[in-house]
Amino acid sequence: MDILWQYQFRIILLGDSTVGKSSLLKRFTDGIYSDVADPTVGVDFYARSLDIEPGVKIKLQLWDTAGQERFRYERERN
Repeated sequence: MDILWQYQFRIILLGDSTVGKSSLLKRFTDGIYSDVADPTVGVDFYARSLDIEPGVKIKLQLWDTAGQERFRYERERN
């Protein structure tokens, strides 16, 4: 049985609203770029696995947070 990954990292993207956090993550995970995106409500999750060296696989859990102050409660609650 192949090992899916040896290491796992969680990366939480923070920043002001409308700066492109969602677009950056969609480009990194899906290879798709769009300059029009729906606002993130709460948190969206993405994942990507990478071979960083021969025989070393990592999994990235990418969290896309809402950059709006009105969703701040969701970030503080988690």
